[in-house]
Amino acid sequence: MNITPYFNKIEYINATAQQIKKDFDLFGMEIKFSGSEENAYNELLYQISPFISRLIENNYKKLLDLLYRIDVNESKVSALVINPSTGSLAEAISDLIIKRELQKIVIRRNYSSLS
Repeated sequence: MNITPYFNKIEYINATAQQIKKDFDLFGMEIKFSGSEENAYNELLYQISPFISRLIENNYKKLLDLLYRIDVNESKVSALVINPSTGSLAEAISDLIIKRELQKIVIRRNYSSLS
């Protein structure tokens, strides 16, 4: 599913940010979102990444629980761990989280409009 067009739709961005806030709150991590459409991805990425970095270093089980809760594809995470890219692992995992949360919003909205 191509979610790229939805990165520019404020209603999807806001819903994605709210879902991210909700999921991270369950694990005691506070995410804030300004509502800025232009900077949404970077704003979320740079808030999520430090949490993910700390979890990688200090509480890998909690990281796995969070990823399970969000339903991030396990094989994609494993691929990042085995073959790290030039960027940080925390940012790469954060990217997967944002994209998965957006994908869930897109799927929910598209299927709910079909009923």
